[in-house]
Amino acid sequence: MAKVKAVKEEVTIKSAGIFDFVDSVTSKKKRWEEWSESDQKKFSPFIVNRFLSMRVELIDLVNMLQKYTIGTLTPKETYRIYHELLPQNKAFAKYIKGSKDDIYNQKLIDQIAEHYTISKSEATEYLDLLNIEQVTKIVSLYGYTDAEIKTLIKGVKK
Repeated sequence: MAKVKAVKEEVTIKSAGIFDFVDSVTSKKKRWEEWSESDQKKFSPFIVNRFLSMRVELIDLVNMLQKYTIGTLTPKETYRIYHELLPQNKAFAKYIKGSKDDIYNQKLIDQIAEHYTISKSEATEYLDLLNIEQVTKIVSLYGYTDAEIKTLIKGVKK
């Protein structure tokens, strides 16, 4: 009788990422039940909406569904809606990210946040709306020299 040696193989299962979820509702059409429980917990409707909206042909649909997919529907329901509604095709969607030109001086953001008693992210949004004269006027209230103001306001629209 020959002895059979058992060989142990370790199988590493890769957990799902954003591209796996996007592919599964568009090109691969994987059903929700086929995902592991831990992968199902990783599904983020917000991130999937973001990536799907980068495809021009899906912008209107994603925009229309977004008010339901974030908060109202469960991730499972969101997944199923996209799985059923989206056509089965693989398409390239270029990731759109912010430009480095949009970054304001951190001291300026802090100063605007303090001036209006708002968060730093809100202060950045305010800076997008304010013009250079308005920002200069606000910053000058806090005792900055002309040279400091000139440095602070770089990047603010005229």
